[in-house]
Amino acid sequence: MSRSDRSFYRVSRRWFADLMGRLALSQKSRFNLLAILIGLTSGGSAVAFHKSIHWAELNWIHRMSEIPGWWGVAALILLPTFGGLFVGFLIKYWAPEAAGSGIPQVKASYFLKFGRIRFRAAMGKFVLGTASIGSGASLGREGPTVHIAAAIASWVGRWFGLAPRQIMALIPLGCAGGIAAAFNTPLAAIVFAIEEIMGDLKHKAFAGIVMVAVIAAVIERSILGTASVFTVPAHSDHLSLLSLLMSVVLGVIAGFVSHLFVEGMLRARERVKLVRGPFDWMMPGVGGLLTGCTGAIVYTNLGHMGVFGIGYDDLSSALAGSLALGGLLALFIGKFAATIFSYASGGSGGIFAPVLFIGAMLGGTIGTLAEMVVGNTGELPHMLALVGMGALFAGVIRAPVTSILIIFELTGDYNLILPIMLANLSAYAIAGKLRQVPIYEALLLQDGVNLRKFPILRPSQGWQSMPVSSIMTNTVHTLNAEMPLGEAWETIRNEGFKVYPVVDREMHYVGLVHRKGVRIVSEQSPKKQVQDIFISDTFPKVYPDTKIKDAAKQFVNTEWIALPVVSRLDNGRVIGVVTLHDITRQQFLQETKGD
Repeated sequence: MSRSDRSFYRVSRRWFADLMGRLALSQKSRFNLLAILIGLTSGGSAVAFHKSIHWAELNWIHRMSEIPGWWGVAALILLPTFGGLFVGFLIKYWAPEAAGSGIPQVKASYFLKFGRIRFRAAMGKFVLGTASIGSGASLGREGPTVHIAAAIASWVGRWFGLAPRQIMALIPLGCAGGIAAAFNTPLAAIVFAIEEIMGDLKHKAFAGIVMVAVIAAVIERSILGTASVFTVPAHSDHLSLLSLLMSVVLGVIAGFVSHLFVEGMLRARERVKLVRGPFDWMMPGVGGLLTGCTGAIVYTNLGHMGVFGIGYDDLSSALAGSLALGGLLALFIGKFAATIFSYASGGSGGIFAPVLFIGAMLGGTIGTLAEMVVGNTGELPHMLALVGMGALFAGVIRAPVTSILIIFELTGDYNLILPIMLANLSAYAIAGKLRQVPIYEALLLQDGVNLRKFPILRPSQGWQSMPVSSIMTNTVHTLNAEMPLGEAWETIRNEGFKVYPVVDREMHYVGLVHRKGVRIVSEQSPKKQVQDIFISDTFPKVYPDTKIKDAAKQFVNTEWIALPVVSRLDNGRVIGVVTLHDITRQQFLQETKGD
């Protein structure tokens, strides 16, 4: 934060405190006022984002589909490609926070930074999310909407000069407002904020979450209307035993499909993260090219545009039971692959909408196949398409209660509760058995953030005696000792760490180098090597089983703010970094837990 920003927030805090003092409002009343403000801003920003993406899809990707012949096919391939290049360039050089869904970033900010999210994240997500989805990337707007709303909530807290712990309490409010306005589902939004973000039903912000969700939903409905985000037809009041049995079968299949989707996403993303250098910003363009090719194949053969963008038109058709088996299967496979291409390559957008889309196509496919066996029931394809949405959502996102409420609020049909619950719980159980770590936490682990190291998510007793492996950053970039400093600086310039372990050719730890030193010397002598400026391996280091209190003692004897964590068994291989900030944050969260 710059000096002018600190001065601004200091003045804001005094002004807000003085205003509240004049009004003689209690702390609870102040919080409720901020909740109202966040509800208004999150609802308004969600509606604006919705309209922006809708305009972009109509005027960009759907306009390309109207071009006749092979020129139209080429346009469908090139638009996502150039859109990805545009988004990738701005993500790298303007708004790195705009990459991905936004929900993992919000969770990391909530636990790691006490809810501090730069306002630039909201601007970047709005602009780049519109560009990415509007140009055809197979991503959704719900995750970015949550990120935008949470960033605004964080900014509101800072503008009014709130303390870090108070700002942290505002983040779930923004998340609830974002989901409520994005889906027009206030109940699901409330549960999502508790189930996915906080993980604590007893949180003191519960009343504020309810207030924000209601206000945001009212704003969304007053501007966009009361209709669902996609068309959901009425269903029969009587569900047969066959429908319930098929819901369980669908849930089991959805559990396995969820696992394949998450594994494919993580493996593809891991490969993309290995691409580093001055042109790594082009990877979203590669994802756009693959998405464009996939979508063009489906469109030219079947006439369906659902692979591109959000795809709610084809989703509505599946829910109405008007898609043939070939269309359902092609859209399922195409959207499955295109979403992995778009997200793993670093595009800006979420996975909520694609997961619902894929689940609907899976359910519709299974329902159509079932009718071929048992005869035309007139119910299974579109009923299972709806149930499949919730089942895949439960398996991928691992928010089973939220997934049930979203489908219930979208349909308003209580008769579907039982099949949805059967399918969702089956998918949730299967997916959880195959992979214990949910997708958002897995994405953060790939970025070196382990949410389970925080006391909110585990018992608090004896934290000082816990090993540093429980609080260290798992993913850390190392620098080879023989690497030229110019190349080293290009490697780390967009990273947030202040110190980097140095390794030899066999990846053994040999020392530590400071980010500032790399930058300064690389500007003067870019061909010099890292080993010319690093501090040797006599520098203190810790092991995974070193106690937190013993690591803290090592910080007392050095002016550095980070220590490398090296393996005892693997010849000193660097497996992480523990910082002084990790330890002080852990201590603060323990001392203020429950406040």
